[in-house]
Amino acid sequence: MLSRLAAGPAVKGRGTASPAPLDGGGNALAHAELLPPGEAVLRWLLALHGENPALAVSNRVVMPDHVHFLPVVDFDRAPAFDPLAFAHRFRREAGRETGGAGGAPVPWERSFWLALSLSARQLFAIRRYIRGNPARALWKKAHPDRFRVMSGIRHASLDPSVDWSAMGDPTLLASPFRFPVRLTRKLPPEAQEPALAEAVERARSGMVPVCGFLSPAERELERRLRAEPSARWIKVVPHGLPANHDPSQEDSRTLAEGRMLLLSSFSPEVPASPISRANCETMNDRIFALCGEAADPIRTGLPGARPSCTGH
Repeated sequence: MLSRLAAGPAVKGRGTASPAPLDGGGNALAHAELLPPGEAVLRWLLALHGENPALAVSNRVVMPDHVHFLPVVDFDRAPAFDPLAFAHRFRREAGRETGGAGGAPVPWERSFWLALSLSARQLFAIRRYIRGNPARALWKKAHPDRFRVMSGIRHASLDPSVDWSAMGDPTLLASPFRFPVRLTRKLPPEAQEPALAEAVERARSGMVPVCGFLSPAERELERRLRAEPSARWIKVVPHGLPANHDPSQEDSRTLAEGRMLLLSSFSPEVPASPISRANCETMNDRIFALCGEAADPIRTGLPGARPSCTGH
């Protein structure tokens, strides 16, 4: 093993593989404590700073059997830099560092994943993913059933002609208090405050909002729901859920807490990006069908609509 995962902040004096991700209150969620093989890998990563002036490793985390790191490359100074060749070199060097005398070779993951970040938004998402890896790994280890993709699920509330898949707590489908939410993207969240407040109040009282959480107002609603300890919800997505689906840091935490169901009505091959408008419209129709005609929706952005959930 390269490191040992532990909950909470790092203990002073022990080597850590990365800074610990924080919760909303600024408390450390988890960290990775380096073991001797992991320390060797980290030394090699840090040495890269002096080896190539156009290369820097800005974020990294050494997990028990793999490593995440973000090399930042100045292609103006190193136009011939080859990311794929660099990744293969890292695999060779890391294997050499951790497979020598004095202990059994580290059981590295067999494959690796390489992505290029070409925008500030994508760079932020990658950094957040790396930082949150120890916490997500601990949550998955503690609650493997909540992170397993369930394919071909059947329930009385689901259209049987659709091939549904889900991750999380499927008992939310049995709630008789589901209600659809659609909040328009044509208005800022502050202009939809009555709808947001009503949705949160319903969730606080035990009802289950069902939404895609795509528009800015819907994302604000999801943020508020996460802050309500008793709130539970169904998040319907306009893409597939492949068997290896890796939820975000925020989704991982609420999945581990048993407060959310991630639900898809699309084939696992349908990608999460780019988002298809046609898929969003299909998703919204299925959200309303899932909740039933008796449900009292919350939607904004439609002529004569009372506070409820819309507008993708």
